[in-house]
Amino acid sequence: MESFEGKIAVVTGGGSGIGRGIATALAGAGAHVVIADIDGEAAKASAEELGGLGVRSLSVVTDVRETASVDALAAATRAEFGGVDLLINNAGVYLGGEMRDVTEDDWRFVLDVNLDGVFRVGQTFARILREQGRGGHVVNTASVGGFISFGAGLAYTASKAGVVAYSEAMRGDLEPEGIGVSTLCPGAIDTNLPASDRLRREGEKTGGSSEALSPFIRGGMKPEEVGPIVLRGIRANLPYIFTDDGMRELFAQRFETILAGFDQIAPAR
Repeated sequence: MESFEGKIAVVTGGGSGIGRGIATALAGAGAHVVIADIDGEAAKASAEELGGLGVRSLSVVTDVRETASVDALAAATRAEFGGVDLLINNAGVYLGGEMRDVTEDDWRFVLDVNLDGVFRVGQTFARILREQGRGGHVVNTASVGGFISFGAGLAYTASKAGVVAYSEAMRGDLEPEGIGVSTLCPGAIDTNLPASDRLRREGEKTGGSSEALSPFIRGGMKPEEVGPIVLRGIRANLPYIFTDDGMRELFAQRFETILAGFDQIAPAR
């Protein structure tokens, strides 16, 4: 996809952070944008701001943990715009803390949003893109944590590794129909992800805290800087979109370790 002019984009988690940054870049490039977010006020404010850029915008309160809510987002998008060209599948949360303290409720909360939510939204809008038969593009937000795991972010990194696997499979499935799929793997981005605790449901047993992420991302790249990077990645139909070249060496070390495992079986051949 080389031009975004007149395209219809749906951005989950678009009320703030990376989602809002990408939505702003898309609107600046001429795309009409649907802002989906569990925070209705943030979604409305984001959509109103985009409207000031001369494009059409719509805000839809969406909880990606609920299939009915995702279906309602799809219905609202089609009712307002008639279809969709771009999906930015971005809603996400974080919990951190000692691995030994992670509870089942912690695990379920993070995976339900970050992985199951990506699946719910992805499957719904992939079906629409297929039915339309006019191509399109999907960006699923993972993380560098989808490749580099650490115990202090156990549920988060497990969820993002799942997003990487889902995106890779989705790319192969949709490519023959002219639909591109990219996996966005941000590094340290200064967002409100450390406030994810506010989205916990009452009565959940908590072992971790989202605030644990704060020291690692404060002072990081600003969300508005991510948008142009993502647009370049979509134009090039990149399988992976990264934001931080400083992570390159850690990736190299990981894959060297993996390949070393294969080296150990050579003498047995």
